[in-house]
Amino acid sequence: MESFFERIGRVEDLLGNDLPEDYVAFLEKPRFAQKMAAPFRGRLWPVTCLFELGKGPGYQQLDGTLRLVHDVLPPGTLPIARDHAGNFFCLVLDGPRVGQVVYWDHEREIGDHTVENVSLSLTDFVSSLRIKED
Repeated sequence: MESFFERIGRVEDLLGNDLPEDYVAFLEKPRFAQKMAAPFRGRLWPVTCLFELGKGPGYQQLDGTLRLVHDVLPPGTLPIARDHAGNFFCLVLDGPRVGQVVYWDHEREIGDHTVENVSLSLTDFVSSLRIKED
């Protein structure tokens, strides 16, 4: 089994970018499976999965998800979470929005990389998450 940092290296190789230190630190922290929501589009938007590099199910793993979708994501973005419909909250790694979290709806024409602003930083995004009541 690969170590955490070997998996980080694999993700960075696939991206062609180093992961930001604050995101690596976030990935190192254990998370509990809870229904979460983030303020977005004027309401609390479901966040069904915060990706990890841990021992959880495959659909929660950052490296496995990235391998499946890296070629269709907007350039310079990294999926960090998924909503109820399989759309991604992404951390911007390059360009004028670097460091921001954006939302990418996967039901688009190939090559349409339009994103919506969510948070100015990873810290803002994580601190805005709320436990979703049923």
